[in-house]
Amino acid sequence: MIACVYGRAFAPFVDSAARDLCAAAASAGGEMHPLTLEAAMADRRLAADVHRLYVLPFDPPATTSPAGIVRELFPKAEVVISFALQDLCWDKIATQELLLERGVPVPDTLITSEPADVYRFVQEHGFAILKERYGCGGQGHVVLWLEDKELVGDGGSHRYKMELVAHGRRRLDGDRLTYRAPFYLQRLVADIGPRGVFPGQVLRAYVIDGQIALWTERYRDRYSRPSDWIINIGLGAKYRFLHDTSEETKKVALRTAEVIGFRIGVVDLIHTGSDGPYVLGVDTDGYHIIIDRQFKHIPEYREFFNLDRYIAEALLIEPTAPPPRRRSA
Repeated sequence: MIACVYGRAFAPFVDSAARDLCAAAASAGGEMHPLTLEAAMADRRLAADVHRLYVLPFDPPATTSPAGIVRELFPKAEVVISFALQDLCWDKIATQELLLERGVPVPDTLITSEPADVYRFVQEHGFAILKERYGCGGQGHVVLWLEDKELVGDGGSHRYKMELVAHGRRRLDGDRLTYRAPFYLQRLVADIGPRGVFPGQVLRAYVIDGQIALWTERYRDRYSRPSDWIINIGLGAKYRFLHDTSEETKKVALRTAEVIGFRIGVVDLIHTGSDGPYVLGVDTDGYHIIIDRQFKHIPEYREFFNLDRYIAEALLIEPTAPPPRRRSA
């Protein structure tokens, strides 16, 4: 049996994806069952026959790790996306360090605990985006720049005077934001000229087993403040579908998936007319987060763009057993 497991508390955000995965599996002639972690813990017979498991968001019991509770409840199950890989995609600094190490093109990036390094980086690039180590959807990101040698930032709802500290706690006191190390920054990839700042095109590749199933682009109709340069759906951007993109962009997306090592996941990229493509980040479904599927609600959505169909079809494929070894005479 194939199952997708998730936490009951996450049902309002996950139910629709679980239903669509199961419906897609049925349409492909297979079977997949949605199962909450709480139901599996209450009746362990429900999980006894699961041989393949697709993980969506859940909170593990305080006494064990996510991998530990899954091993306990689903002793026969192959976890499609390993917990180590889920944790890697969740940790944006670890992801960037791996991509840099393996030569994948990323925007100029700074990871430091020294406030002076941040000032030099912003001075060099004009604008930079200070990012959270953990998280998704652009939450917690701040666009930084210098005004009269003072570091300022825009986080969407507020403009801040930034105070960077190596130790202590993050806190907001009026318009002053105290931000604690480590500092993870990337330069703003944009065309900057006399007419203003025009951020690059932000693309998302949906990769299934080494193939790009579909592309989306995130965009805004207008940019009214620096934080609008953080082009994310959770912060007011929109989706549209792309039917094709450059061969170089495809190559970088597939190379990223290979380096990260996921079977199923997304790669976010950015480029301008003369610069890029660069990888901004990666995500995969897992206990931390679910790949955003809000593009299903735009008028242009068609079955061709059904990400859950592609995932379900991949999950239904049984691995081919290697041929038996011949014994030497």
